[in-house]
Amino acid sequence: MAFHGDLSSYPLPDLLQWLDASKKTGALSLSWEAGQRKVFILSGQIIAASAPGLWERLSRVVEHTREARGDQVMLALRRALSLGPALDAALRQIAEEELVGSLVDLLPASGRFHWSEDLDRGEDEWTTLELPLRHVLFETLRRLDEVGDVERALPHEQLVLRGSPGAQPSHALHRAILGLIESGEDVTLSRLRISLGLARSVVARSVFDMLRAGRAIVVGAAPVASDPIADMLEKGAILVRERQFDAAALIFASLLQSDPGDRRVREFARMVEREHVAALYREMPPLARFQVTTSPTVLSGLRPEERSIVRWFETGWDLSAVLLASTQRELDTLRTVMRLVRVGALTPA
Repeated sequence: MAFHGDLSSYPLPDLLQWLDASKKTGALSLSWEAGQRKVFILSGQIIAASAPGLWERLSRVVEHTREARGDQVMLALRRALSLGPALDAALRQIAEEELVGSLVDLLPASGRFHWSEDLDRGEDEWTTLELPLRHVLFETLRRLDEVGDVERALPHEQLVLRGSPGAQPSHALHRAILGLIESGEDVTLSRLRISLGLARSVVARSVFDMLRAGRAIVVGAAPVASDPIADMLEKGAILVRERQFDAAALIFASLLQSDPGDRRVREFARMVEREHVAALYREMPPLARFQVTTSPTVLSGLRPEERSIVRWFETGWDLSAVLLASTQRELDTLRTVMRLVRVGALTPA
């Protein structure tokens, strides 16, 4: 099924949430005054993205990291070849930054979308990605909230940038920026943007992150004050991508105590829970059935809520029926079932 529409009547966040919740597979094309973008989605996961001139931009940025020549990168992209784990990861980092930056630019703008269930990439310039839609939506909304902070720190393009002594950024785009501003000449934000070939919003955001982390300075300007909440949200998003959900939940609990009214914190909480639920469903499909152990030792050590779940499975219910009957939240019930599997009270049928 294909459909299209105007983003002023169907806002992009709502569209992405619908595609994620319905586990759609297909291609989402976005077009607006500043450009166009296509995102390829497989059951709620972004597996690739394309845009005109994408390969040239990626090749140019990688070349500025001094880790590979631009022509080598361009050839590998054209032939869909691997450059090795390190460079492949660097390409994904840069492509992710460009994608999120384009979505941030698109949110307040008017544009159009087209959805198709056809995953054929044709002659598009595309690169592979491994991104949950929830993560992209959360990161886009978080950065949109911080646009004002970026503009205050970098009000115009003639600001001269310097690298901080000992700066060793792990992000590929930050390494490319550092390679340019350590060239010995005065490098402005405008020159950075032209050299990298990326949108101003993408470059400014990356420079802002480097300023906040102390990896760069703006000549003649006061240092950018660190934002502990933003730093913790960024670390939490990394933990979610690495599927360390319990650690990410601890970060949320700390953030909730410090600033319960911050919208970024609430969005982070929703993202963590949805991604955790999706990960558990990948291990335990909704129609999965389980056999109950006959070991008295195992059964005697269960808590009351765990015994209730065990009794439901004894009647032959599948996981979806147990979730509907449970008075706990969906995530809590799934975690309980997973715990019962780990202790041997349940085994897949």
